[in-house]
Amino acid sequence: MRKLSADYLFPISQHPVKNGIVIIDDRGMINENVIDPSSLDYSISDIEKYNGFICPGFVNTHCHLELSYLKGKITEHSGLDKFIIELEQLRKGVNEKEKAEAAYNAEQEMMYGGIVVVGDICNSNATFELKNKSRLTFHTFIESFASDPQKADRAFEKALALYNEIGKNSNNQSASITPHAPYSLSKNLFLKIKNFTEEKGNIISIHHQESEEENKFFLSKDGNIKEMHFRFGVEKSDFCNSGSRPLAAIADYIAKNNPVQLVHNTASVDVDIDFAEQNFKNLYWCFCPNANLYILQKLPDFALFYNKKCKITMGTDSLASNKSLSILNELKTIWANAPFIPLHELLTWATLNGAKFLQLNEKFGSIEKGKFPGVLLLENVNVEKMQITRDTSVRILI
Repeated sequence: MRKLSADYLFPISQHPVKNGIVIIDDRGMINENVIDPSSLDYSISDIEKYNGFICPGFVNTHCHLELSYLKGKITEHSGLDKFIIELEQLRKGVNEKEKAEAAYNAEQEMMYGGIVVVGDICNSNATFELKNKSRLTFHTFIESFASDPQKADRAFEKALALYNEIGKNSNNQSASITPHAPYSLSKNLFLKIKNFTEEKGNIISIHHQESEEENKFFLSKDGNIKEMHFRFGVEKSDFCNSGSRPLAAIADYIAKNNPVQLVHNTASVDVDIDFAEQNFKNLYWCFCPNANLYILQKLPDFALFYNKKCKITMGTDSLASNKSLSILNELKTIWANAPFIPLHELLTWATLNGAKFLQLNEKFGSIEKGKFPGVLLLENVNVEKMQITRDTSVRILI
């Protein structure tokens, strides 16, 4: 049994507690809800007291672990279309041992950075064995894409085979089949995934408005995404020049009652947020700000989402588009650009919201009795202002 305390304890399920105390048993389970020492009429001995903030383990709801071997290999600030083209070129002919080693190193980086749960995008089974052995908990999103309607059956069958494979051999992960992005599927493929999602009750994570080029693709005949389609042999897309904004164009092809996560949202504005919130019952918005800077040198409008009280989660994207897989680094980027957002809110995005979206909040996401969330210490913080700083680091306590 360990008794931990810090300058402030962030249970997430309640307001921060000054000098709060949490008691954890030998299995890592929270023994009772956070104790406020100011309300005690007795003393507690053997408390481990730390300088900084205590919070639950982080939840990374958007990662591409299998792309870890591409770290530092794709040109920065090249734009989304060039990023995708370069990524597809670099995928070919890579040594499988190199891929496996890079994925393992990335998994270790996440674990030692305080991440306990990962929502991971997969296009192959390359990381399945690693996940089964990992101390992290994974939900794997089997990603499907094919803009050519004639390829819908083949693309869905490939995804279904991976889904069935992971279901048979998984000790540490659940799975879904999910669309890649609004511009990269035909109506046929979208509908196959929608029907499957509704039947299984699965959750969905889809890249959304990562760049302004996506809006151009749907609203006009121009743009780099259309050119990219031609490069990949797709002469006509079902959605190009649809006259609607991306999510509005595909809304009827997505399971609206299932949990849906929209990832990136760099080019999203009021009308996009309002439409999404009105049309999807269980909606989450995922930010991966350092990947947005890597590819586009642009960030989402954090203030807009915060003011509209959107349910926000945090992701790292992949090492193909990021220099680290650190949720803390993502929070630092948001804090540097939107310092008015309270730390309690940022930590909620990085913990409980993600656990709720991944349907793992009975165990993770908050420091509450009966949970096994992991316990982190944020050091080098501004205690007086209750903020992180550029120098804030994370230490794993449990």
